[in-house]
Amino acid sequence: MPIISNTAQNILLFLVLIIGIAFACFQQFVLTLPDTNSEFTKPIGGLVVATGGQARIQKGVELLAEGKANRMLISGVGQGISKELLSENLYLNKTQKTFFDCCVEIEFTAIDTNGNAKATLSWMQKHNLNEILLVSANYHLPRAEIIFRKHLPENSVFIHTVNPPDLKLTRWYMSWQTTRLLLKEYLKYLYVRIGLG
Repeated sequence: MPIISNTAQNILLFLVLIIGIAFACFQQFVLTLPDTNSEFTKPIGGLVVATGGQARIQKGVELLAEGKANRMLISGVGQGISKELLSENLYLNKTQKTFFDCCVEIEFTAIDTNGNAKATLSWMQKHNLNEILLVSANYHLPRAEIIFRKHLPENSVFIHTVNPPDLKLTRWYMSWQTTRLLLKEYLKYLYVRIGLG
C-alpha cells in the first residue's frame, strides 16, 4: 500500500511540475509579446496588413500616410468586401483617405497566416519589392513573423506592432475572453515554432 501511495504522490508531483512549467512558459509568452517597432531612415517598399482586426488596417493606413511605405497590401479580405466598404469603416482623415484610395490593394485568397505570406510574396514579385513592413497585433506577430520569414526572401521582413486597446496583457487572467485568445495563439505559435505549421 505505501508503494502505491508513493507512486501516486510521485505522479501528482510530476503533473504539478508539468503544469507549473507550462503556465510559466505561457506567462513568458504573454509578457514578452513585441512592443517595439522597426525604424527606417527612408520609406520601405511595401506595407502588409494581415486581416484580423480593424486596428491593424487603421494603423497600416496611418503608417502609409506618414510616408513609412510606398504602397500597402491588405491580405485575406473576406469575399464581397470592397475597398469602399473598408474605407467607410475606418477613421481616415483627408490625407489618409487619399493614400488609401491610391496606394492600397486588397486580396481575397488568403484564409490563414501561411496564405497571407504566400500572397505577400506574389505581391512583392508583382511590384519588384525587396522588403515589407508587416503590421499585425502584438499577440499575432511572434507566429506571423516566423511564417513570413519562412516564405519570403531573407532579411525582407520588418515588423510593426499594433496593441489592441481592449487587450490588457498585465491582467490577462482576469478575462476569460483574453485568456482564451492568448492561449489559442500561444498553442498556434508553439505548433509553428517546432516546425509543424
